[in-house]
Amino acid sequence: MARPVTLVFLIDALGWEIAEHFGFESGSMPRRGPLGTVLGYSSAAIPSLLSGTRPADHGSWAMFRRTGSGGSFSFLRGLPPLPHALEWRARRLIRRWNDRRRRVSSYYDLYEIPLHVLGRFDVAQKGNPFEPGGLARETVFDWMHRKGVSYRLWDYRSDESANLEAAESVLAQGRHDVVFVYTAELDALMHRVGIFHEAVGARLERYARFLAAMRETARSRDVDLSIVVLSDHGMTDVVETVDVWGALSARGLRLGRDYLAFLDSTMARFWDGARSEDVAAEAFGARGRRLSDDELASLGCLFPGREYGESVFLADPGVLIVPSFMGASRIAAMHGYHPEDRFSKGVFFTDVTGVPAPASILGFKDFLCAAVERSR
Repeated sequence: MARPVTLVFLIDALGWEIAEHFGFESGSMPRRGPLGTVLGYSSAAIPSLLSGTRPADHGSWAMFRRTGSGGSFSFLRGLPPLPHALEWRARRLIRRWNDRRRRVSSYYDLYEIPLHVLGRFDVAQKGNPFEPGGLARETVFDWMHRKGVSYRLWDYRSDESANLEAAESVLAQGRHDVVFVYTAELDALMHRVGIFHEAVGARLERYARFLAAMRETARSRDVDLSIVVLSDHGMTDVVETVDVWGALSARGLRLGRDYLAFLDSTMARFWDGARSEDVAAEAFGARGRRLSDDELASLGCLFPGREYGESVFLADPGVLIVPSFMGASRIAAMHGYHPEDRFSKGVFFTDVTGVPAPASILGFKDFLCAAVERSR
């Protein structure tokens, strides 16, 4: 009998609107549709997708959260504001030093976080969610390890082209039950060029060729291949910016002295600063709003310890906070908007039958476990 193998192709930021626009895999997957996501970035969506739990349950929401004196960068506490050129060099040295300590195995970057407040924050998700034991909740990789399911994984740590080629080679060998490929390069591309640029279409054509090659390899090697293509969230073109930081500075409020905040690309998170929150609300105007505790709870993003913010402002879809701790310049497209926005929806394509398709990323774990169990 042909050996059953399940291919999972996780494409970061491939939105339903984008896939439909380019007709990606429109004639190849009998089951296809939009996939709901969670509020936040990949630091929230990937753990949610792999574990089937919401951020407040698995503990990872934004990339950075407030911490006490035991954080990875607490030695920076008391550091005064530095000139931009010096901060840029210092961040590179701090990143290298922290990597040598090997306390963080998940993806993170220091971007343009001011060093005089970095000591008050820490990387939220330190374990690698793509490895067994990497998350506070059981993931699909924990489940496969526990069940004795043989799998191979490729992720962002290696080149996309090399990963796709290696996956085809491994499939030909027929030694694994699950072949799992995660790529973040489409996400990076759309940040630069926008969601409907011809380069995005060309990248999706590459992915379609990869899937076709995997099907052909399976046929030639007597492999019963099932395919699951999905994403963790979508992507939205940036149409407007808001300068929250500048508005605060114009009122004489200084970061780290008068208020503490973490300015993500689409969220502004505040601690200990009622006046700063009022200024932020004025800066956003009709381009964003403060999220109530009830809404955060309904989205699975209310943390009793308030480590991700006592007050959280969310930009409207297409609005980018510039400058932010993520960057000082406008980019072409972004994600991290409200999950109900149509451009926030991811995709779910599969040829697997007999297992209910998930409505959101929270259902992927159960889907994959059931599909693999059914094929064994």
